[in-house]
Amino acid sequence: MPDSFFQSDKKRKRPSRPGSTPGSGPSKQPYEKPYRPAAYGKGQKPKGRSSRQSARDEDLSSDAEGEGGGVDLDDMDFRRGRNDDAMSDGGLIDEIETAAEKRVRLAKGYLAKVREEVAAAQDDADYDAAEIDRELIASRLQHDVAEAEGRIHTYLASHLAEPVTHFITMPSQLPTSVALTPSSLWVSTKRGTISRYSLPSLRKVGKPFGQARAGPSMTEVEGHRGEILCLAASEDGRWLVSGGRDKAIGVWDVSGDQPAWKAGMRGHKDAVTSVALPPLNNQSHHVLSASLSRHLALHSLATLSVIDTFFGHQDSITSVSSLKPTIAVTAGSRDRTCRWWKVEEEVQLVFRGGGKSFERDGTSAETSGAVEEAPNKASRKGKGREFIEGSIDCVCMLDDEHFVSGGDSGTIALWHTGKKKPIFSISFAHGTQALPSDDQQLSGARWITSLAALRGTDLFASGSWDGQIRLWALDPSLRSFSLVKTIPVDGFVNGISLLALPEASVDSSKWPSDRPPTPQSPTLAPTDGVRGQREKQEIMLIAAVAREPRLGRWMRSEEGVRNGVFVAHLKLDEQGKAMTA
Repeated sequence: MPDSFFQSDKKRKRPSRPGSTPGSGPSKQPYEKPYRPAAYGKGQKPKGRSSRQSARDEDLSSDAEGEGGGVDLDDMDFRRGRNDDAMSDGGLIDEIETAAEKRVRLAKGYLAKVREEVAAAQDDADYDAAEIDRELIASRLQHDVAEAEGRIHTYLASHLAEPVTHFITMPSQLPTSVALTPSSLWVSTKRGTISRYSLPSLRKVGKPFGQARAGPSMTEVEGHRGEILCLAASEDGRWLVSGGRDKAIGVWDVSGDQPAWKAGMRGHKDAVTSVALPPLNNQSHHVLSASLSRHLALHSLATLSVIDTFFGHQDSITSVSSLKPTIAVTAGSRDRTCRWWKVEEEVQLVFRGGGKSFERDGTSAETSGAVEEAPNKASRKGKGREFIEGSIDCVCMLDDEHFVSGGDSGTIALWHTGKKKPIFSISFAHGTQALPSDDQQLSGARWITSLAALRGTDLFASGSWDGQIRLWALDPSLRSFSLVKTIPVDGFVNGISLLALPEASVDSSKWPSDRPPTPQSPTLAPTDGVRGQREKQEIMLIAAVAREPRLGRWMRSEEGVRNGVFVAHLKLDEQGKAMTA
């Protein structure tokens, strides 16, 4: 019997379960595990649907059933009501042919185009069609492949005739660099301006531009602050790239009547001394630039930004040259090295200069115009003074394996990427000059200030301040070169550009006449083009000529020297014209 002390008169809050007696304690029921919702995706019950969603599902299910009951998905037409566009022949071909078949089809189309052009060029002559297919078409294909790869395949330096020359005077300017396109000629100056001259008339177009000015927003500056030291232009005539003392690389759109500033790309910590816009396999318009900050930079005009930088030179880089955006060659000035850069692989090949040159007996300032080759070892002892190359100032790429360089010893060297030393060199290429001295007569070599080559040919040019631009011809074996012609011009040749242009762009008969006519200035006879035949090419050389060097003012020429642009039409004989046709 329960103790009365523990009994209470208060009513229980919860009634007792059936079958239990008050005060009998908890009922003897089996233990049940409490319900817990399962994890998502493991039997969890979905939440209840709203009445609106349920009504929508009922409507969809009734429409799907239709009159005949359920509908099979295989029998449903999902394309009903769609208007399909008719596929073009090109799209149909791309759908049914493989990549190999497409290459074969494109090759056949290219061969048909070449066959038509060759046949059109031979309309007036008797020929055998089978012979044309075997010889002319094969040679044309080889020529096109070599031209696209930048190989040396045309040897026309020996067919040069007397050039037609003209000088554009710029009295108050000091030209530093030039660039050439099929429609225009561009020249930069130490005043920070760029001037434009049209082709073939050589008339000045518009006002000089390039100096810094306020842009659309007050915080943006368009142009350069200070000297503009280098120029490069795309061969399609759309882009012009400039570099200056302000460490910036200016990008100009010159496809219209007025040049338009696009951006000032950064990436150098000192003055930009050289820029190159590779002409081959450069759809993205990559630009290579070098500066006094001892590194090479790769830029993209598509994004107007720096892609990569390359280090290796121990001194300022004064020159860069490139035919393709994947390779470049640079000159390291006083570190006396040239470096061949493989941009994609980030690899550099080092070529060390610093060779010795010996002045032969009888070579003096009076006979400085003579070209002297380095004598052999047996004749060096006790003969002439020794000159050691202390700086390599300019380079020029010839093809994928060869380039030439010039330095302060007056030596032009030919290099091959498989050799660490020059395979051929000519000492005192531009002679020597007398140096001021009180006690004895001294002479020094005229260093090479500029180099340029005509792509795909054996012709290249060099400049100094000896009063001549020299034209050189490579040997067919590509192991030596020799002098073929000199063109007189007074002053420091700060930059040279050589380019093969359409015949209509190099009509020297339209050049302005600033002096009495001479026998070396004939007019060009008009030629009738052949329908379907490729346009004939003419060779044009331009040079920036000034009274002082491009990168400094340590020397100055006053007597008879004019600041301006030297223009020369390098004419060819009949055999040479046939090579460029």
